[in-house]
Formats: sequence, C-alpha cells, structure tokens
Amino acid sequence: MLDFEKLLRDAENGVLPALKYLGDIYLDGLEENNIKPDLQKAVEYYERAADGGMEDALLDLGYIYCAGEYTEPDYLKGIGYYKRAAALGNTIALGNLGMTYCKGYGVKKNEKKGFEYFLKSAEGGNADAMLQVSGMYRSGTGVKKDKKAAAYWKDKAEEQRKLDEEAEKASQKSPLQEAFEKNLKFISKDTLEPDFANRLFAADGGMSQYTLGNCEFATGMLITADPLCYLQQPRSISVKEKTISPGSYPVQVSVMRSETAGLRIVGARLKIKESEAVKFELANGRIQKDGEWKTTFAGFPVECGMACFCDAQAAESYWSFLSGWYKEHENGNIYDDYFEALFAESYQKEPNYQRAGGDLLMWHNPLDGSQIAMFASGLGDGYYTDYWGIDKDGEICELTVVFMNPELFGGWNLGC
Repeated sequence: MLDFEKLLRDAENGVLPALKYLGDIYLDGLEENNIKPDLQKAVEYYERAADGGMEDALLDLGYIYCAGEYTEPDYLKGIGYYKRAAALGNTIALGNLGMTYCKGYGVKKNEKKGFEYFLKSAEGGNADAMLQVSGMYRSGTGVKKDKKAAAYWKDKAEEQRKLDEEAEKASQKSPLQEAFEKNLKFISKDTLEPDFANRLFAADGGMSQYTLGNCEFATGMLITADPLCYLQQPRSISVKEKTISPGSYPVQVSVMRSETAGLRIVGARLKIKESEAVKFELANGRIQKDGEWKTTFAGFPVECGMACFCDAQAAESYWSFLSGWYKEHENGNIYDDYFEALFAESYQKEPNYQRAGGDLLMWHNPLDGSQIAMFASGLGDGYYTDYWGIDKDGEICELTVVFMNPELFGGWNLGC
C-alpha cells in the first residue's frame, strides 16, 4: 500500500513530483488506498505543480479541459495551459496547439497558425510533429506546397523515431532498478507479517544471520536512526514511544547474497526476549516539542546508507563525542577520518557478512564505553519503517526493521 501520509507531507513541503503524483491519484482514484476519483482535488494538485513550473502538470490540465474525458470541454482554459507549457518549450504542448488551430477546437480555425506551432514542435525534436509538417508541406495546408520540404521532414521524422527508440531502450530499467522500485513499496507498508519476519531471521530461512554482539541500553529508551547523518542532529531525532527494561540485548542482521543486488543486509533486529513474535505493530516515536512529548511516525530516514539501534543515553554521549571530535578536527569528515577505518577493520574480521569496506560495526564510545550498533541499510538511502515484535504473551520480544524483500532480488535461498 502506498505511504499516502508521507506523500501528503512531501506535497505540503512543495515537492513538485509529489504534487503531480497526488493529481494523478485523484484524477483516476487509487483502489489499494481506497481513494476515489476527485477531479477538483486532482486539478488543485496539478495547478500547484504547474505553478512550480512542472510541464507535465500543465499538459495534464490542458488535456483535462480539452479532451472532454473528465469534464465538459473548456477549450479556453485548456489552451491556456498548453500555451504556458509551450512557452517553456514543451514540444507536446506545441503540437497540441498546432492541432487545435488546424481543426478549430475552441478557436477560430487557422491552418497557418497551426502549421507554425507544428513547425516549432518539429524543430524541438517531436517526431509526430515532423510528420504533420511533412504532410502539410505536401498538401499545401497552412503553408505553400513544397515537395522537397515535405520529403526532408519525412526523413527527419524517421531519423527521430530511431533515435527515440534507441533512447527508450537505453533507459529501460535494469532488473535491479525494477526490484528497487518494487522494494520501495514493500518497505513503506504499515504492516509486517510474522511469517515473513521470522523466516528472515530463521537459521533455515534462506538468509545468513550474524550477531554483532550485545548492545547496552542504559535507560531502555530506544532510537533508530542513520548514525552518520540524522543521529548527529539532536533536533531531528525521536525516541520510541514504548520503552524496554534497561539491559544488554543482542543485535542481529539478516544477510543475502543476490545476483541482482550483491551482498546486502536485508533486515536487522534488536532481540529483547527469546520468544518468537506472533504479530508486529508500528514502533511509533515521540519527540519533545514546546515542552511536551508528541507522537511521531514509525521509522526513520537514511541519508548515508547506514542505520543503527542505540539507547537515548548513548545518543547523548555520541553528541558529546562528536562535539569534541569536531573541535579537534575543524575541517574533518567523521566518516572519512574516523569511522572508515573502524568499518574496514570490521570487514577484515568478518568478510562473509559484509561488503568490502565494511557494513557492520558495534561502536564503543571512547568517552564512556556506551554502544551504538551500526549496519548498512539494504540498498542504501530511503525511509525505513520499524516494528515492535509482540509474542504470544503480549510482551515485546524484538524491535525489527526490514530493508529489503529477498523475493524481489532472487529469492530466499541465497545465503552467504
């Protein structure tokens, strides 16, 4: 299911593709999210994207008002949107305007003006417009007959079609790209099936498991974050709404070796009790704002390809460490100048469970020995949801985050 709440947040922040996508959703509806078609909302989102300069949104609005598929034609509005897109050099809009004037759709028929629009579209590389120009030269429609010019534009159209076909082949998605896009939908789900999660970490589940070691949680207030990016920014961090008993717990990762994606960490969990999870629920966070604790969404963003489990106290110690380190290394880079060597050392010790350079690290803070369990986040950057695993007695037995669905990358029987 689409993470609609995240899409709305992105749209409210002015992200143009999000605005355009919301317009697409409301135009035709989205059954999997129980969203029915709503033309008014679709137009509102398209207009916001169009006001930001998004040509595709202008084309959508032009089509809505000119085609008569979604509402009674309003050619004046539709042509206005096409003209705005044409002013940006959009060849599809130029071609549509050419057809509008040649046929007299909502305007006084003017084949000469129609030819001018088609010619601009053709000069911009539109193969369909090139054929239109060729035909108009041949028939003398809107322009003086010119057999030589007609032949020229016909040849240009054939050349352009070949170039377009080659470009399309070159842009075809690789198996990894296709799997990556499907995986984005998978990791954005708000549910995690127990059979899937338990199999991911089972000894006979098809993946390889590795335990980084026990990580100390002094307060029982948990944090999941990107340790090389967001964990360095105290204001961007939320702690889990639920807490666990202070103590030391094992951190496990599930590792897959795939022909499509290579060696990857597909999931990680903090095992709080030995019992097995029979259900999973979202591990919502909470953040202090205006002196009050407020609930936030489950999950966390990743910007540097890494994730972690740590205690709130360990995070505070980490901030103190970083403050001191940057004072001593004013222009330093914490990864290049500090963590890179530690990850490389980790790889030398355990090369079977991580890529060259290192994907795993149980970091011990030199200031007080507090720990942060760090691990690579599957295919890298993104937003990952985490879940509490609940056992048959209704107690929390683990905190789990899944980065990849192995089935999308070659199946389950691909351990290391």
